[in-house]
Amino acid sequence: MEKIEEVTKGEQTELLKWLFGDDITIQEEPDISLAPYCKDINIYYTKEIAELFQTRALKREGKIMQLGSSIYQKSNVYHTRLEHSKGAYRNCLQFLTMQYRKPEWKNYIEKNRLKGYLVEKMKFMCVHDVGHFMFSHAMEGIVGDENCNHEDIGQKILQEDEEVKRALEKIQAKEENSNLEGDGSLEFFCEGNIDFDRMDFSLRDRVYMGEKYLEDVISNLDFMCDLKWVEKENAYRYVYRPEALPYIEKFLIARDDMYQKEYKSKERIIGDRISVKLVNEIKDGEIQNYLQHIIGKKLEEINVDEYLKTNDIVFLNELLKRRKELEQDEILRCAIPDNQALLQVAINLLDPKNTDSSEYSRGEKEFLRNLRAKLAEKEQLPKENLENMVASVQLEEDKREEIQKRIQDVLGTDEKLKGIYCYEREYKKYKEEEPIYIEEEDGRIVTLNQHSKLQMDLSVKHGYGIYAILSELKKQGLEEEKIAEVQAIIEEYQNEEIKPTRNKLEKSRMNMFQTRHGGQNYEERFNEFFDEEER
Repeated sequence: MEKIEEVTKGEQTELLKWLFGDDITIQEEPDISLAPYCKDINIYYTKEIAELFQTRALKREGKIMQLGSSIYQKSNVYHTRLEHSKGAYRNCLQFLTMQYRKPEWKNYIEKNRLKGYLVEKMKFMCVHDVGHFMFSHAMEGIVGDENCNHEDIGQKILQEDEEVKRALEKIQAKEENSNLEGDGSLEFFCEGNIDFDRMDFSLRDRVYMGEKYLEDVISNLDFMCDLKWVEKENAYRYVYRPEALPYIEKFLIARDDMYQKEYKSKERIIGDRISVKLVNEIKDGEIQNYLQHIIGKKLEEINVDEYLKTNDIVFLNELLKRRKELEQDEILRCAIPDNQALLQVAINLLDPKNTDSSEYSRGEKEFLRNLRAKLAEKEQLPKENLENMVASVQLEEDKREEIQKRIQDVLGTDEKLKGIYCYEREYKKYKEEEPIYIEEEDGRIVTLNQHSKLQMDLSVKHGYGIYAILSELKKQGLEEEKIAEVQAIIEEYQNEEIKPTRNKLEKSRMNMFQTRHGGQNYEERFNEFFDEEER
């Protein structure tokens, strides 16, 4: 097989000049997550793209953690939506740079005036997550009304925030009569089974979870993809070569593995439920001042300026301020991240080394003071394991229904009791409506699900679960004997539980203190926040 050469700074610069003109200024920024795996860890921007990432709306993404409520139990998952968005942009840039090596591709783009279309897709990858609420997906259900999601709010921000609008307008291809609508060829690479977004989060999140990075997958997929005429579509589409099949399967399996063990795991479902419970428990204070502008509002009623004031520091600060109160509830106690997690969040989301302390908001300074007070406490409550506070199991649908009936018999009522929750999660490795095109060895172009040598199972899987938050049952006055009986019923089925296949974990290398600060001890590094503030 032909050797794959990693795209270089020079090649990416040449592509950007081809798109935007020779007079552009190139800026670069290292992506620390790539340090162990890539020769060149830098992300390259034009000055205008860099300015887009400096707008208030996008800088806010740097204070929203990618994996949200996972921080309750995992100290190392402190990376942000901003890092992810920059990574998705980088994937787009590297893919286009790989295509730019091919004279026929360059000629096709120029002939059809598609530079503007490519630039629009690059811009989309930069801003695709701008609408996320605190803790990413955890509390999405409480934002707006039932028809509102982060994509809708993201569009609202892009349409109403003047700073973002001005920044986006400055990012224009240097091409007369550019076809901004394009030819449809890149659509599924922006939102599809294998797209620049999923390429980043499926692999970046693996690193912070302690999993193997799979560094060969993306470079091989980029290299083995060509723009070709597809008769079925009557249009040009990006088509993978026959030898790409094992890499496509490897990527989809890795992505599905993360969905099962993280994104749609029962632990994540419970963590997200606790996040909502926390918001509902906090009846006053700064967080409620923000939420009154957001909860239950129709999309058109949501105030963008107020929405952009919310971030994970705001939420974590409320937890720290109320930690003595929360520690009295064995479930809410689980939602206070441990000291190492909080310190890594503080360093990554506020980073005093690169930020003038005058830029800190009042709430951010308060967060740092509350964190310092927590660190100074000599007696620390042991970190509770969420699994010990919750009885849960994931089974086939009929088994879940069987458990539900047995629990209802114990409770002696048909009413749904707060504290016992059911869920259903769909695992879909491949969406046929977002086709991946690939060549057969005889030259025919087919969609992945039609490929004659496909090895992996693409069928849709469902996970059905039930869990009981024991302290909630206790709060409602349920007798200890009945709580124990409910717990015993659920635990009885745990031997039959459907569990995702788990790869052997690597020791995570993404400790922000060790990587960025040379192993400096936590307390010593943390004091620098206050040295900065006092100056």
